[in-house]
Amino acid sequence: QLFGIEDPWYIEKSELSIEERRIDIYINFKRGGRFTCDICKNECGAYDTEEKVWRHLNLFQYRTYIHARIPRIKCPKHGVKQVKVPWAREQSGFTMFFESLIMVFAQHMPIKSISEMLGETDKRIWRVVEYYVQNALGREEYSAVKKIGIDETAIRRGHEYISLFVDLEKKKVIHVCEGKGSETVTTFTAKIKKRKGVPEEITDVSCDMSPAFIKGCLLYTS
Repeated sequence: QLFGIEDPWYIEKSELSIEERRIDIYINFKRGGRFTCDICKNECGAYDTEEKVWRHLNLFQYRTYIHARIPRIKCPKHGVKQVKVPWAREQSGFTMFFESLIMVFAQHMPIKSISEMLGETDKRIWRVVEYYVQNALGREEYSAVKKIGIDETAIRRGHEYISLFVDLEKKKVIHVCEGKGSETVTTFTAKIKKRKGVPEEITDVSCDMSPAFIKGCLLYTS
């Protein structure tokens, strides 16, 4: 129940290492278990399996890992497909509970601090954050954007800049890109067009007296 697993999955065994402060939980599936094709919903038997491991939330301050044999099914209509497990998304080395923890921390802490606290590389943490950020951005639509704010900021020494575009009514950043020239407005307009926005219907722009920003904005004024 804690892991949200149902038949034919079951917990086969668990191991505790006091010395390594580690818990390993082994999940298996019943012999002859049937799995659903995620396309046609056909019930299919296992074709073969692959061993995988996921980092889970700590239990009693012990690092916890889930091990499982992940089956592939051979659907008559859609061929060989790997079964999706209920505790983790595809191509992730973390359970969804662990990824949720990362995303909560990411709203309040630098990635380096999260990495050190959880004992995982910052590269692995960034992969999780980037996945969910890109997933969320993919669902955004900007048809109601009418008032925007534009500003640039230095990201490191040597006059390297990024530009930020903000929906002033929702008080939300909707575009970030490298540079601070008029081309940044071009990348912004290209993005909102992909998200059902209409650049020509933007009525208000708040920015400093940067000639580049002004030039970029004037391209879309009637």
